[in-house]
Amino acid sequence: MRYQLRLFKSFQEIKRNLFLFLLICISHSIYSQEFLNLDFEYEIQGTDTPELWYVGNLPYTVKLDTIVTYKSLKSLRIKSDTNSENKFGYSSIKFPTQYAKGKTIELIGRIKTKSVRNGYAGIWLTTNNNKGVIVADNMNDRGLTGTNDWQKVSIRLSVDKSTTKITFGSLLTGKGTAWFDGFEIYIDGIKFNDVKPKNVEPTKEELDWLKQHIYPLNTYDPNTIDNKDLEILDELIGTTKVVALGENTHGSSEIFKMKHRIIKYLAQKKGFNIFSGEANMPKSYKLNNYIIGDNDNPIELLKELGFFIWRTKEVLDMVKWMKQYSKSNRKISFTGFDMQFYQGAIKELENKINKRSDTYKLIPQLKSKLSAINIQRNQKRQISDENKIEIYHLLNSIKKNVSKSNNEWLFQNIRMIEQSVDGNKGFQRDKYMAENLLWIKNQNPKSKIIVWAHNGHIKKTGNVMGKHLLNSLGNDYLTIGFTFNKGSYTAVGKNGLSSYKAQESPAGSYEYFFKQINTPIFLLDLRQVKQQNSKFSKWLLDKLLFRDIGALKTDNEFYKTNLTEDFDFIIFINESSNSKLLLD
Repeated sequence: MRYQLRLFKSFQEIKRNLFLFLLICISHSIYSQEFLNLDFEYEIQGTDTPELWYVGNLPYTVKLDTIVTYKSLKSLRIKSDTNSENKFGYSSIKFPTQYAKGKTIELIGRIKTKSVRNGYAGIWLTTNNNKGVIVADNMNDRGLTGTNDWQKVSIRLSVDKSTTKITFGSLLTGKGTAWFDGFEIYIDGIKFNDVKPKNVEPTKEELDWLKQHIYPLNTYDPNTIDNKDLEILDELIGTTKVVALGENTHGSSEIFKMKHRIIKYLAQKKGFNIFSGEANMPKSYKLNNYIIGDNDNPIELLKELGFFIWRTKEVLDMVKWMKQYSKSNRKISFTGFDMQFYQGAIKELENKINKRSDTYKLIPQLKSKLSAINIQRNQKRQISDENKIEIYHLLNSIKKNVSKSNNEWLFQNIRMIEQSVDGNKGFQRDKYMAENLLWIKNQNPKSKIIVWAHNGHIKKTGNVMGKHLLNSLGNDYLTIGFTFNKGSYTAVGKNGLSSYKAQESPAGSYEYFFKQINTPIFLLDLRQVKQQNSKFSKWLLDKLLFRDIGALKTDNEFYKTNLTEDFDFIIFINESSNSKLLLD
């Protein structure tokens, strides 16, 4: 009996150990599905920047080093010869949030330093939710100074279940040189294993399938007369009332022209009559006065919209067409939904409020308070809640003395000032841009709206404008993302506002697949891809690298995403050239 009992216990122990072994294997499998380049072994082709990582800030230099390393063949070096206040060099990368929600994350790194002074070298880790930073650690109380051989450092944080973003990296403040290598991540004590990057070559069957399911587009030229290739939009868009046109850079001439061509088609054939762009809201309405009137200079009005993307020949040509089109019985209005700059809204208050009223006397006080917080932002200082409350109090006093029923536009400008004060960075900006666009729609319930913004704002995933619009509009919101394979674009970089060469599309990226079918311009229905779920389109349903530039030049132009989740359609243009800036 005792022997049987011992045997039973041994069997139970084997089962328990087997269960633990399987649990470890499963956990190992879960944490082995993402490439993060934690040892900096893979660089962006033709550069000394690590793949997937973002690096900055001038005047610091952040680059790969093959001489000083920990155990691998490369390390990341940050060097500074400046003592400038509030300056630092850094690297950053996102960690896949789904693996760490509700758990403990530990970041380990190795750092070597030389003559670090007036600052420190360290690693950093931060978690965010929809409201902002939840918890962060940048080693400011224990960073390395002076000269040190390789030192192991770590950060451990609890990840709240509301977390939407986890970011980590390295930084150097002050003067000196620091090397970083050997990053490791543990989730509840289990190591996250960094896998090798996918270097996928499309098969002939996959390319054949893709070529059969695209809609080739003949040209991006908005002046073309034959638009038969765009007639597919009639079917794809259907009765949708809000169509968003994206861009993977704020400076591609071909993307701008293609968007202009589609806007013309949607206005003439589908009855779209409002254009709304990622531009200063009050200034956009001022530009609309040019489209429906005769007096103002469109170039000067475009320069007031807030960003260089509007100060281009491509946009000027579109605005001139809008003016010509609006001379007919069918018109198109130019509007904007951005709220980063409050000056235009203040001007509207000054123009709309009776100058002899007590309410008007509050405006100078408001301008003074706003100017103070603008200075604080420029100095990267935290804006106090007390300052915000004072501004809100002034705005509420103005609202109490103005009739909303007769002044919807005035109240919207007051709201834009509130939005600007609350925050014009990150997700807050997206939330308010969506709010402003919905205000435009509510003011024009029978209209159809074309939205112009960056891919990152219009997409349907994440806590961005497009997601907010999707939640409010449902099937009445469609997105068309844009990308290109090679060429150049306009951006702000080390040469200032200028033309920069685009990074070559890496193997395994969406653009790398798209270029293989040798069709210069095409539209792909991503909804159809998901619906068909063909074995030859599995790569399209995967999370792959996708070009994302914005207004700033960066060495790493690609990040991982799932196009079929982000957009309804994608338009691919093989080659981009820089947008043509209007002369100042």
